[in-house]
Amino acid sequence: MFKFIRNNRMNGKSDLILRLAMTVLLAAITAVATIQLLSCSVKTVRIWDGDKVYSLKTLCNDVTDMVKTVNLSSDHYRIIETKQHGKTTEISIEYTFPVYITSGNQTVTLETGVATVGEILTSAGFVLDQNDLVEPSVDTEITQTAYIDYTDISFVSGTYTEAIPCSTDIIYSENYTVGTKTTQAGTEGVRLVSYTSKIVNGVTVETNIDNTQVLSDAVNHTQIIGTKALPVEAVATSSSVPCVSTLTPAAPIELDANGNPIHFTKKMTVQATAYTYTGHRCSTGVAPQPGYIAVNPRIIPYGTKLYIKTPDGKYVYGYAVAADTGGFIKSRPTNVDLFLTSEAACQQFGRRNVEIYVLE
Repeated sequence: MFKFIRNNRMNGKSDLILRLAMTVLLAAITAVATIQLLSCSVKTVRIWDGDKVYSLKTLCNDVTDMVKTVNLSSDHYRIIETKQHGKTTEISIEYTFPVYITSGNQTVTLETGVATVGEILTSAGFVLDQNDLVEPSVDTEITQTAYIDYTDISFVSGTYTEAIPCSTDIIYSENYTVGTKTTQAGTEGVRLVSYTSKIVNGVTVETNIDNTQVLSDAVNHTQIIGTKALPVEAVATSSSVPCVSTLTPAAPIELDANGNPIHFTKKMTVQATAYTYTGHRCSTGVAPQPGYIAVNPRIIPYGTKLYIKTPDGKYVYGYAVAADTGGFIKSRPTNVDLFLTSEAACQQFGRRNVEIYVLE
């Protein structure tokens, strides 16, 4: 009985030792496998910044994270190239700096590396052409923080139509009575205008007219104004109006409401004087009497039949005939001299303006 119990204790101790041995063996195998696995995953990275090469070992697969683990000389950079050679990753970076681009009232900031002004503007989305103004010039190389002034200049051509205004032509016609107005409507014309506009930073600053072409001419309005005198009805005749002249016309002279002849060929307003008997006949041989007047025959030919009155109508000489002349025509060639029956009448008349109507 005692011997059996002892053997059972020995067997339990052996099992414990065996289990411990197996645990150690599995841990060793796991460690070896882990080491082998890690050795397969570790990458060699070389980072070149154009001046210096940084080398490191990493388990990281992201290129950006690889670069972040290196203590570079600046936090401003960009990755420009990545190459893989087996387990070695080669990364080329370029240090960057801010460039400020001002266009009109806006300023754009671009992070860039060494580049020309033209390359920087293109990277920022500006489309350059030969009309644009750039300072510094497009071929200037930028190696550090800089300020670029960019003026976008473009020229746009186009056409539009505009109205040609019409005016009014006034025509005076004897076919219509005085005061009559007849209007004929005109039409506006149309012209095609070609233009070129200069646009600076999106704003039109200047527009020039290149050419105009008349598509249709304007037709002016026409206004016809009558000049034909209205017929005047006689309200009296010379036979019913008291006058100085003793001559009688072949037919009574028709007068309007103002006492003026209705029918005449010419009207003159001249200065008149008076003369009386001298004992001589008139230049035309007739005996002087009221109604025969002295004239300048170059202006009023002898024998011309006349009707004479003052402008206010208060003095009516009446029907007269140009029959005489006098020396007054040398100093007053347009005057007339009216024959009166007495020297007192002449003095009373004096010198005054008269209207002379040349009868038909």
